[in-house]
Amino acid sequence: MWYLLLAILLVSSPCANAQSDAGLFSKNNQRAYLHIPWEGKTVSWEFMLKNWGIWNIYAVSINKEYISGTSGTDWEYVYYGKPVNGKELAWMGGNHGNEVLKTLDFFVDGKKIINGTYKIHKNLTIVETTDLVYPEGEQVVGSVIRKYVINLEEPNRFDFSQETTWHTDMLIDRAYMCMLPMMKKHGRHFVMGNATGSFEDNIRTDGRKGWQKATETFMYGDYGWGMIAGIDSLESVDNFKNTSAGALIWDLSTNQIKLYYPRAYQMGLIPVKGGTVWDSSSYFLVVPTEK
Repeated sequence: MWYLLLAILLVSSPCANAQSDAGLFSKNNQRAYLHIPWEGKTVSWEFMLKNWGIWNIYAVSINKEYISGTSGTDWEYVYYGKPVNGKELAWMGGNHGNEVLKTLDFFVDGKKIINGTYKIHKNLTIVETTDLVYPEGEQVVGSVIRKYVINLEEPNRFDFSQETTWHTDMLIDRAYMCMLPMMKKHGRHFVMGNATGSFEDNIRTDGRKGWQKATETFMYGDYGWGMIAGIDSLESVDNFKNTSAGALIWDLSTNQIKLYYPRAYQMGLIPVKGGTVWDSSSYFLVVPTEK
């Protein structure tokens, strides 16, 4: 646990919280970038338009060195299920499509903006609303309100919240409420609850590690950087009661791993009544570590 305590101390130090005069936000029709001076470096948060029309967070980098994974996989949420009258299970949301954009607004220092480049002094907020669409019959089975926030007082931190309202009775096989892909060089070691461990770089085993009923995970590499990712409450994952063990980390590829906080996982089909609301809040911090 001392690695986690070290990271928290580094993040909460006066030096870590020092802010520069302004950041720079740039947006076009397909990408958005927020660059903020931090610790004598530049932390950059990137967002991107997916082929099916929604926007997701893409990655975070320090001085153009990617800390998080760059495969384009999801951070926000994703569901694998079907309405009770559906034939086949389907992925909905996240990086899997079957989600339709309704509204999208970007706010710089509280002011709604369009494409362009803007100096930013306080915060970036993105509010996005979507419909979850079950592909069989293109049935809208749920709606989502998303909110992304980055404050310049803590430029190495990104906060995300979402509220999913199910419109019809569902059977859910898997539901992930918070995820984080990481480059192995910056995240192959981890501390999660009472578990610690490592993944081999340049090798993919397809294995899973962690399995803790934890709300926070610290992942770090061998080059002086890491990330903390967590959920604000166990309620967002229903206390992990519909999971086999809890949070986990997957050996995603030869150079990336991925953290998951599941609400449903390996427990069979979970019934969810129409009108049910699933909300969650998650946070992500880039932190310097000892090499």
